[in-house]
Amino acid sequence: MRYLIFGGNGFIGSHLAEALIKQGYDVRVFDDFKSGKNNLSDFNEDVEIIKGDFFNETDISNALNDIDCVFHYIYKTTPATATRDPVYDIQSNLVGSVKLFQEVLKSDVKKIIFPSSGGTIYGITTGIPAKEDDPVNPINPYAISKLAIEQYLKYLNYMYGLDYLILRYSNPYGSRQNPYGMQGVIPIFLNKIKHGETPKIYGDGSMIRDYIYVEDAIEATVAVLNINTSENIFNVGSGKGTSLNELVDVISNVVGFEVIPDYIEYSEKFIPRIVLDISRIKRISGWSPTTELSDGINKTWMWINTI
Repeated sequence: MRYLIFGGNGFIGSHLAEALIKQGYDVRVFDDFKSGKNNLSDFNEDVEIIKGDFFNETDISNALNDIDCVFHYIYKTTPATATRDPVYDIQSNLVGSVKLFQEVLKSDVKKIIFPSSGGTIYGITTGIPAKEDDPVNPINPYAISKLAIEQYLKYLNYMYGLDYLILRYSNPYGSRQNPYGMQGVIPIFLNKIKHGETPKIYGDGSMIRDYIYVEDAIEATVAVLNINTSENIFNVGSGKGTSLNELVDVISNVVGFEVIPDYIEYSEKFIPRIVLDISRIKRISGWSPTTELSDGINKTWMWINTI
């Protein structure tokens, strides 16, 4: 199998590329490398790298040559930036994805894997933990576009028989995640602590999320790649809920002193609680997360102190 990872220099994409190489697969990475960082530097010689523009159809078409399976891991927004500019979210992510799919249909690609958002796509749900078959009710533009791309993949499968896999990640964290960005509370908090700054919590800290260490998320991804199953959608998370206040307590234990965040009143509405039911992927693949939150944060803290 020859795999192509769109966004392969990113946080999750680079970990995925590394894991696939270790499994012995041929891996091609497509990225614009505009971040200024090369997350592939430790295994540059083992991966084929294409620097290109995701919005250039010729670049996309050329990248798809001789590829069996595509990971579509390019996404131009975060929940915060998508809310601020939903038009750009649609133009970059939704329109860009549909154009990619059109090029895929012209190629010999047999399968597309897409990372959806288990942390947002269910919205405010009564199902705790949320299962893949639960109703989806996205309440922000980021989640709406993720769901629309899911629906396009279902459509392409129905109309053209294109195989697909949707992985609804919860809240991945770990090395190579941008500690200065607007997504990824764990590396953002740790980076502030490293620089003697105070982490900020919007609200009272009761908001609950499902955090999964990136290497666990990648192991789950690889585990379901070639399994013969009728299921196309899998939740990928820890299956455990942690509030922001509890998260700060764990971080305090890791860094060795009490972290006291600033609590800021905020008018924007957040999903108060989301935890993913991961029984489907455990049953079908045998995968289970193995990294406890404290261990994952400790590994992330060690990485933060190297950059």
